[in-house]
Amino acid sequence: MAPRAKLLFICAVLVSSLHGSNALLPVIAKVGTCYKVALRTRPFATYSAQGAAIAGTGDAISQALTWTKDSKNMDAGRVSRAAASGVLYNGILLPWYYKKIQDWIPSRAPVAVGLKVAFDQVLWGFGGNFQLITLRRCLEGASLKGAFRHAQETIWPVFRSDMVVWTTYNALCYGVIPQRFQPISTAVMSAAWGAYISTVSTKGL
Repeated sequence: MAPRAKLLFICAVLVSSLHGSNALLPVIAKVGTCYKVALRTRPFATYSAQGAAIAGTGDAISQALTWTKDSKNMDAGRVSRAAASGVLYNGILLPWYYKKIQDWIPSRAPVAVGLKVAFDQVLWGFGGNFQLITLRRCLEGASLKGAFRHAQETIWPVFRSDMVVWTTYNALCYGVIPQRFQPISTAVMSAAWGAYISTVSTKGL
């Protein structure tokens, strides 16, 4: 199975397992409660640590997917660089955005959900992924020009994958998933997506 297909499969399995098992719901709720307490007391540190953990985990998954029987090396430097990008992208920009759009359109009516999902796709599905691929490529040693060119070459397949994964998840998140479960479900989804972005961003290096 190709890395892209593996990652899409992981996303589907993770969402199904998180929301299809009643046994997990109390654990998820507890984690969500602790998360809210941390946000109230130390919001910047919590978001930064969350972003680093999400992106770093995603890159570790990406590397593990390329392991062979004779080669199972983990590049700690690459994981660290991914984590650094995660502080900005997953730790600062995305939490700010999700809070603002929920405040702007708080309704869970189908029309409101559709509007939020469509806005997500334009802003993050295309623009956000393009910028993230460029940043990750630069952090791995590519020139800005080379990183920009690579993002141009890969953005359309990434955007199509984003349409499959995030349109589905965001529709569930905005319309179905209770808010107390959203932090952990979104973190898990973001880590799986981060693995895909790491694979795309580092291809050929």
